[in-house]
Amino acid sequence: MRTLAGFGSTAAIGTLSCGAALDDVVAAFGPPWDIGRVGRRRQWPRLFSYGDAEFCVCRCRRVTLISVQTWRDVIELPVPGTRGLAVSGGLLTRADVTAGLGEAGCRLIPVTAGQPPGQSALRAEPTGVTFTFRSQDGSEPLLVNVGHWTVGHECVPTLSDSTSDR
Repeated sequence: MRTLAGFGSTAAIGTLSCGAALDDVVAAFGPPWDIGRVGRRRQWPRLFSYGDAEFCVCRCRRVTLISVQTWRDVIELPVPGTRGLAVSGGLLTRADVTAGLGEAGCRLIPVTAGQPPGQSALRAEPTGVTFTFRSQDGSEPLLVNVGHWTVGHECVPTLSDSTSDR
C-alpha cells in the first residue's frame, strides 16, 4: 500500500512517471519486460512492465501511461533505488486504499462519469492518478487497477525513427 500511496501522491514510482525517458527508467530499474507493441502495424508505442507495473512508451521513448494491475492475489512492484521487485498481498479493499491514501495525505475525489455497473473509481488530487474498484453482488469493492496517463503528448521524433518504426 505504501508504494500505491506514493504513486497516488506523486504520479510516480521512483523514476517511472509519465513523461520520463525510457533510458532514465531503465537506468534506475534495469531492463523491463517487453510485453510488445500496442498496435499491429507499428513498432511503437510499446508496452513494458516491471512486475505488475505496466507502462506504455511512445516512439519518442517517453512514458505515456502507467497501469498497475492490482486484481491479483500477489502484486509485484518495482522498488525505487533498487532493481528488485517488492512482493505484497493483493486484493485490497476500498477501505484499505482510502485509509492508506489518507495516511499519506492524498485527497481523493469520486469519479462518477463513465463507470460501468459494479465499478467505481477515485481520482487522487492533484496528480490525477485513478484508483479503480470492482464489486460483485454487493461485496466490498476491491482495487483492480491504479493508473495514470498523459492527456496530451507532443512527440518529437528520435534519431532512430524510420518509416518502419512509426
